[in-house]
Amino acid sequence: MSLTANAQRSKQLYNRIGIQGVCTLTSLHTDNFQTAQTAGFLAGLATRGAFYNNFDLIYGIDFLQTDLEIQGREEAIAYTLSGVQVKLLASYLIAGENLSVEFGPILQVNGGLKLDDQNQANAVVDGYTLLQAEDLEEISRVNGVLTAGITGGFNWLRLTAGYQYNFTNILNRLNKEDLNLKDPAATNFKGNLGLITAGIVFYL
Repeated sequence: MSLTANAQRSKQLYNRIGIQGVCTLTSLHTDNFQTAQTAGFLAGLATRGAFYNNFDLIYGIDFLQTDLEIQGREEAIAYTLSGVQVKLLASYLIAGENLSVEFGPILQVNGGLKLDDQNQANAVVDGYTLLQAEDLEEISRVNGVLTAGITGGFNWLRLTAGYQYNFTNILNRLNKEDLNLKDPAATNFKGNLGLITAGIVFYL
């Protein structure tokens, strides 16, 4: 009786689609610019399925939109970054459906940096002589991300908190733009995004 009940419970709880909404605090970790932490969000769908013993698998797709802020010589320069994240995560069940830790890789495909105010296009970036805000728009479009976090709740609702780290160089494409011909200091761009996340998942 006990084995039968457990099998039924696993099937009911862990083979379902979730709708996710997550707030983010985004940091661009780089030595090339002065940056500030900004806000954003993730929203999408994910499927959680029983895998093996105390492990679930989670796979899904999220839409990402976040602000980025780089300091200009006279004022902060605001950008928007949009993209899609495809994730495949392992979830270790600490207390069944009530508490688990999740970790794994994410493939992020994003657009370039979009200036929030086109009037800032010619603003000079702090620390440079001729490098302008519009010169930073062409960042790398495909990026690898690692994430780890914790979720807790019920079979129909979970609260989530975690951290994402973009382990590839999201500024690498700038190194191919010959920006050093415009400003000799504009070389060796390297940056990694870090996202603190907190949100909610509703399971259908």
